[in-house]
Amino acid sequence: MSQLSLLDESSPGPVRGRIYVGTCSWSEKSFVRSDFYPRGVRSASERLRYYATRFPTVEIDASYFALLPPAYSRRWVEDTPPGFTMHAKAFGLFTGHAVAAARLPPGLAALLPSRLRTADVRLRDVPEEFLNACWDQFRAFLEPLAAAGRLGYVLFQLPPGVRYSEAVLEEVHGWTEQLPGYRVAVEFRHRDWSRHPEALERLARERCAYVIADLPDLPWLMPRVEAVTADWAVMRLHGRNREGWARAGASTDQRYDYEYGVEEIDDVARAAVRLSAQAERVFLMFNNHARGAMARNAGALRRLLEAGSET
Repeated sequence: MSQLSLLDESSPGPVRGRIYVGTCSWSEKSFVRSDFYPRGVRSASERLRYYATRFPTVEIDASYFALLPPAYSRRWVEDTPPGFTMHAKAFGLFTGHAVAAARLPPGLAALLPSRLRTADVRLRDVPEEFLNACWDQFRAFLEPLAAAGRLGYVLFQLPPGVRYSEAVLEEVHGWTEQLPGYRVAVEFRHRDWSRHPEALERLARERCAYVIADLPDLPWLMPRVEAVTADWAVMRLHGRNREGWARAGASTDQRYDYEYGVEEIDDVARAAVRLSAQAERVFLMFNNHARGAMARNAGALRRLLEAGSET
């Protein structure tokens, strides 16, 4: 099959009618350098169009690092077929992560106190006018995806050091108020959340999807708790690289440098089938991006699920 015909194919559908397998980026640097994309696929549009011939869903990682203009999401709608689903990672400032002021749109940076315009910005430091403007721009970015039927969940990923608290759950409520009509998904990273079933109950009341995190088995990281709190279930697979996650100052490539083995993929497939009995849709999103492992693992899982649906 030629490269051109690959780019013109329709997006593959879900497995078993409701299980969607994809990756947490299509443009992460080490992923682009891997062997996933054919040699002639070079532009951003070509990469997304090719990706959509392989998987039915993807996460937008860039929206976590910066407030993207609607021109980006409009272009992505043009580059993807009907039925393709794009999930957006919420801007890091909203979830308590530090954001470089230098990466803010000029008009927004002007709303900050002068002392913050050359520093890393945190939620606790910003004026309300600035925060409201950030939400306005984020909603404007989401709107073309939603209008075209491409938007899936909006992911709010808490920092690994954030423990359970009522204050954080109140923030979750605030996110739903800022995004009425959108599907909000919440990922806890600290193990403390696994000791508080009331957190899942609160997500269910807010109609937020709990994100099942597949992480290394380390004392401070969230274990894989299979739970469904909304009509969609989400599992994000970050790899199980204990050494990388335990190393102080490790880079993202070092932490996410992991390839799931055959038995581990089988384990994930079984979990997906269990979740599909409780949810209308199940999204299995691989985030072990180093050296293209996430695409290889997503492809292997998809093939395993397809084989199971034929038996």
